[in-house]
Amino acid sequence: MDNVQYDIDQWYFLNYWLNPEVLKSFIWSHPSYLYGILAAPALLLLRWLFYFRFRQKFKVAFNKKETHTLNIVQVLRFIPFALLLGFISMLIICLARPQRSNETNTQYTEGINIVLALDVSESMKITDIHPSRFEAGKQLCTDIIQRRTSDRIGVVVFSGEAFTLSPLTNDYALLKNQLADLKQNNALQSGTAIGTALGTAINRLKNTQTGQRVIILISDGENTSGLMDPATAAELCIDYNIKIYCIGLGKDGTHQFKDEDGTLQYVESKLDETTLKNISAITKGRFYRAFDRKNIQQIIYDIDQLEKGKIVQMHYNDTKDFYPVYLKWAVVFFVLWSLSRITFLHNFLED
Repeated sequence: MDNVQYDIDQWYFLNYWLNPEVLKSFIWSHPSYLYGILAAPALLLLRWLFYFRFRQKFKVAFNKKETHTLNIVQVLRFIPFALLLGFISMLIICLARPQRSNETNTQYTEGINIVLALDVSESMKITDIHPSRFEAGKQLCTDIIQRRTSDRIGVVVFSGEAFTLSPLTNDYALLKNQLADLKQNNALQSGTAIGTALGTAINRLKNTQTGQRVIILISDGENTSGLMDPATAAELCIDYNIKIYCIGLGKDGTHQFKDEDGTLQYVESKLDETTLKNISAITKGRFYRAFDRKNIQQIIYDIDQLEKGKIVQMHYNDTKDFYPVYLKWAVVFFVLWSLSRITFLHNFLED
């Protein structure tokens, strides 16, 4: 069979539709019906036997030319029977229901909804992580965004209060630009409102319709302000099926840093590990402590391994029926057979 394939609208190419290669290319809903076609040769054989052995014979003398003409007529009178066999065969093929199926399997990863909650309080200026905790936190967020592919990511920043830097989005370039432009804002209320930051992140996640929900909290301190307690926020996360990963930046102790005027300042920094571990455990997340860039990269890798999008596999089966082709030919054969019965091709004496 050549590479040309005809559609149902081109049903009139009977030689194509009866090509063995075409017939083998079909999927048959009722393949057992096809055995009925094998009865056609048997019917033809019985017809010949009946015609030669049991029909009434009229002993009439014909000359040679007339006898030859009669033999042609005798052969032509098998045309109605052939048309009837064609009709029956086409009908059997219709009942077997030939089809072609176009199956498509697609696979995609269902994205995760992630909110990055970044501490921008005064203590994040400490330089025990080069160049500073704040810059390390920004880079950590950027690296997380860089490694994701199909997730929706939002950013919340907080000190003594919290606000949304970016709602959930797939525009990773926008997120990275916003983080690059982010500065520590002295206009924000001082302090570290971890509970409030979690509450703001929850508001961004709670109405998402698909995908897992994750908050990655990045802070170097303890909850010192805000109206919402971190543990209460964690309990609220359970109601919305949100998991919290906490990353504590820097080492505890007294550290020095320069303020905007270049004045050397000393600040006491103490990470509340107990609270961060607790809210992580409540939501079945994890707590990490980050002391340097190498440590941070390992944390990012761990989160990548833990929070992978669900792989969704879609199966499409587009099935097309081809029985109309053979049904049309069955009608054609039936009409021709019916017409042949009112012509000289039909011998009424044999009925």
